[in-house]
Amino acid sequence: MKTTIYLLLVLVVSAITLFTACPKRQEKPSLQQSSAAALEQALKLKQEKRYPQAEEAFTFVIFNFPGSTEAADAQFHLADCYFLSRNYQQAQSEFEFYLSNYPHGRYEEEAAFKLALSTFLAAPGPHQDQTQSRRAQELFLEFLERYPESTFRSKVQEVLSQIDTRLAYNDLEAARLYFKAGEYKSALVYYQYIQQTWPNLTWQYVDRYRLGVCYLETGDTGKAKQVLSELVTDSAPLSVLRPAQRLLNRITSH
Repeated sequence: MKTTIYLLLVLVVSAITLFTACPKRQEKPSLQQSSAAALEQALKLKQEKRYPQAEEAFTFVIFNFPGSTEAADAQFHLADCYFLSRNYQQAQSEFEFYLSNYPHGRYEEEAAFKLALSTFLAAPGPHQDQTQSRRAQELFLEFLERYPESTFRSKVQEVLSQIDTRLAYNDLEAARLYFKAGEYKSALVYYQYIQQTWPNLTWQYVDRYRLGVCYLETGDTGKAKQVLSELVTDSAPLSVLRPAQRLLNRITSH
């Protein structure tokens, strides 16, 4: 008899412990809730920055109230939770889904902006492949065309400037690699492309020197002289100034 009572007490304590140890179960939306109530609960979790729980709650709304306005809003907020938690790749997918399935949703403009921004933020650094940065650039330019009066316009232009710089330095890195390999013609192609595409880019002294070398090595002594002459009259460091002066003296002595 005592054994039976003891076992019952153990079961009761275990049940209480299990219940109190799983607070998430109490927060989970109920099928008896309306779509508006379920969305409100999910929004509260998002406002509290409890993103994993909010993502689960928004997903509940999407799957249990398909076709509703709340489901459309939940899809945007689901994407935004991933964005706010810096899961930019997942945010991309969710914003794309929102724009494809709710093209006239009330968050359309913000979703388009954050899709482009997520694409940029998920892109690798300037020394790696920049396909994704170029895709972000396209998305931002499309955004400006579609929403010319957007409140996001200044931010879009700021990020476009960052993308330009990233792409420029990516091409600059390619020029440097070709130069180091002695492929002066290929290096020159990149250097000239950078000059034409990003005329306001600030060049390092060593790259200006290398441009002069590329001109010299490919037979254009006139441009080589011009570049090196500008370099030696500037405040270049001695590590660049001395070899530039030697090359210039070699050119002028012939």
